[in-house]
Amino acid sequence: MGLAFKISESFYPLLERRERYLVLYGGRGAGKSEFVARKLLLRTWVEERHRFMMVRKVRRTCRESVMRVMEELLKDNRVAYEYNRSELKLNVMTPRGWSEFLGMGLDDPEKIKSIKGVTGIWVEEATELSRDDFLKLDLCLREPVKSYHQVILTFNPMEDEAPWLKEMFFKGDRRDVYIHKSTIEDNPIKEVRDKYVGVLERLREQDLALWRIARLGEWATREGKIYNWEVRGLDEGRRADEVWYGCDFGYSVSPAAVVRVRRYGEELWVEEIVYQMGLTNEELARRMKEEGVRGEAVYCDAAEPKSIEELRRRGINARAAEKGGDSVRAGIDFLKSRKIYIAEGSINLVKESNGYLWRKDRGGNLMGEPVRYNDHLMDACRYAIYTHLRRPAIKVWRV
Repeated sequence: MGLAFKISESFYPLLERRERYLVLYGGRGAGKSEFVARKLLLRTWVEERHRFMMVRKVRRTCRESVMRVMEELLKDNRVAYEYNRSELKLNVMTPRGWSEFLGMGLDDPEKIKSIKGVTGIWVEEATELSRDDFLKLDLCLREPVKSYHQVILTFNPMEDEAPWLKEMFFKGDRRDVYIHKSTIEDNPIKEVRDKYVGVLERLREQDLALWRIARLGEWATREGKIYNWEVRGLDEGRRADEVWYGCDFGYSVSPAAVVRVRRYGEELWVEEIVYQMGLTNEELARRMKEEGVRGEAVYCDAAEPKSIEELRRRGINARAAEKGGDSVRAGIDFLKSRKIYIAEGSINLVKESNGYLWRKDRGGNLMGEPVRYNDHLMDACRYAIYTHLRRPAIKVWRV
């Protein structure tokens, strides 16, 4: 029983780094998360039994990120494992015995405090955390181990989201920290490099700060934010006047993204319910039903009529969203005129909203169109709200 996987020359030396804090930052598509999964699995192969915590700000987002990456790695290497999906716990059989990989969230701090025997922590999308979040998490690595404790952080260097990361790890000379920067060129899979580099390069003409972050992996502050939606806890017991959905299709390069929209009088609440790559339309329909989609309207990208029809055949009330002409700008203006809240826990929706920016010209002036990058949930929100609410209501007279 052995392991076989690709690791690029850039990441390979990190297998031997034992500093308490291994900081992996850089551009999109570099393969940071995939490398960390490989390093953690390799440690279970050559060291005593491990209990790794794999952490995001919100626990449920672990399922389609760190847990999915780890499970795919186990399947590819035909490693025996047991997966408790409700507990987000992977028990893995290795030559050293059973090891555990636990998906955890900072939205359940008491559960994190109660876990004993943690040997390592992986913080995915570390910019989601606050400084206090991280300091509390760091305390979990306290019990003696035969190998070494390590906290691995992976993130894109967005200074406006988490300035504490730059302050804590990039200033001064700390011997307990090792920093590694990567870009798309460091991804070991050629197909990914070839497919994604063009997407990243197009950002240069739209927003230089975002291009520096996503393409070059450099620290930068984004400007020209389009929406300023407040994040609030949703009262599940409050009855909505209406419920409907928005959907943006995706597969290999971009994720399928679905949002639920609730209307309470003049207030609109948007909630992320699906955000996952690699879903066929059949799998997408099943996921939507699992998340509570019944016969409500689902407004989808009109450019995908075949996908819309496939969802309909699987029991989803899919409809083509408003499209054409100046529908993007008109839709944005319409949404900006409404009172919209993001339901707490919609971590990818919050991230996209914070990074949804007006495009700039070469002189740095804001243009009347958004940067077309990482906007899947934003498109789903626009499809749903603009199409559903701007259509004139049909009046019915009963005789």
